[in-house]
Amino acid sequence: MKASAQQLEDLWQLQKLILDQRRLIAHAKQLSTGESLREQELRIVQLSELSRNQLMVVESVLAEKKRIESDLELVDKRIKTDQDRLNASSSTKDISGIQHEIDGLLQRKNMLEDTDLGILTDLDVQQQKLSALAKEKEAAEKELESSKSELRAQLESLKQENSNLNTEIEKLRSSFPPELLELFDKKLSKGTAVGRLVRSACNACNMNLNSTAIAEISNVPADQVALCPECAAIVIRQ
Repeated sequence: MKASAQQLEDLWQLQKLILDQRRLIAHAKQLSTGESLREQELRIVQLSELSRNQLMVVESVLAEKKRIESDLELVDKRIKTDQDRLNASSSTKDISGIQHEIDGLLQRKNMLEDTDLGILTDLDVQQQKLSALAKEKEAAEKELESSKSELRAQLESLKQENSNLNTEIEKLRSSFPPELLELFDKKLSKGTAVGRLVRSACNACNMNLNSTAIAEISNVPADQVALCPECAAIVIRQ
């Protein structure tokens, strides 16, 4: 099969373009899986779970605060009732008993107020934690959206690059005789289609050829297609 030196060089270039396109497509497929976003997405899931748990903590503290406030309200009512009884009583014995009860209620009130103060402090701490988690989650979501935007831009760029490669490939393919192109496609489907003969080595298979193989290639006319005896790739002779 005939092939000029320029056609062989063009086949070499065509092979390079096709291999570049394959790498580009593989890269685009890898990007389109979104694997690069998994770590960020996982972090958002973790922050969501942490936020839910922290919200439960806040709600638990609020419930405890409500219970303490309810107890305080009851104690205040009992103190008022006992105070009214104390003011209305003229019995020394009754007054002593009521006063003793009021003293106990006041102690109970002081204890509840101290507990309520501690709960308020804890509530502030827990709400700050919840707020910090919300801010961290919001920042993580913005970062993820930014990464997605960058990924879309990358894929769009690769799409355009692939389109340009297609144009170059089709333009170059149209310049070859059908039989030479068919041979090239057949070779490329099995591996490397075109290799250069550098000294005594074929860079398609990276094999050093012996003198018999070199002679076999040398005996092929310059305007004919020569194949590597080892890998059967089309050989560009230097």
